[in-house]
Amino acid sequence: MIYYFSGTGNSKLVCELLATQTGDSTSPMTAPQPCTDNEVGIIFPVYAWGMPNIVLTFLSNTLSHLLHNNIEYIYTVMTCGDDIGYTDRLVRKSLQRHGLTLHAAFSLQMPNTYVCLPGFDIDKKEIADNKVATMRHQIPIIASHIQAQHAITDVNRGVCAHIKTYILCPLFNKYLINDRHFHVDNSRCVNCGQCVQHCPVANIELSTDNVVTWKGRCTGCLGCYHICPNNAIQYGRFTKGKGQKQ
Repeated sequence: MIYYFSGTGNSKLVCELLATQTGDSTSPMTAPQPCTDNEVGIIFPVYAWGMPNIVLTFLSNTLSHLLHNNIEYIYTVMTCGDDIGYTDRLVRKSLQRHGLTLHAAFSLQMPNTYVCLPGFDIDKKEIADNKVATMRHQIPIIASHIQAQHAITDVNRGVCAHIKTYILCPLFNKYLINDRHFHVDNSRCVNCGQCVQHCPVANIELSTDNVVTWKGRCTGCLGCYHICPNNAIQYGRFTKGKGQKQ
């Protein structure tokens, strides 16, 4: 069984491709199914060199209740724009609290989707296409490690990994993971409701008079921003003039 979380589609694509290679079934963390397999995969996007809160909650409160007693192998595949810091160590620690062992960890670069700070934007098309092409080449290699149940850590930590994961990530989660700055440009909004349907934590509502509101449960995936067909959703002034994931 592969459990996955995906806000903009990068991790879902990786999950689908990997499942095709391994023959495993898949289940979203937002509506997880019990695991009857002997191996478990955990796939998610890295946010600010750490785990999204929704993934941390899943590992801390839910995963162990879905597993039987004969799990032989647990692995994680983390998608990122560039590097992951020590995110794999956070996963390992979360699993250890429930007596579970992380046997393998992999990271895959995917098109960047974080646009809510100065200097952050989506990748240029050529860079994004190259990342996806490289990922497709790496998937069979990762699948072969999984099928052989290799104990391996193959990740791109980047520079200053400790500072990124253990100092910057907590600050990011404390001050920047919220929905207070989201707003809608009504001149662009066509009330299609795609933001509501796409939100993985049911955090967005569209009222009968076509007012879009966020409810305070944001996980920071930016799925609503990227899915909007007219780029009507903005995050304060930070996203003005920035691109959307294609």
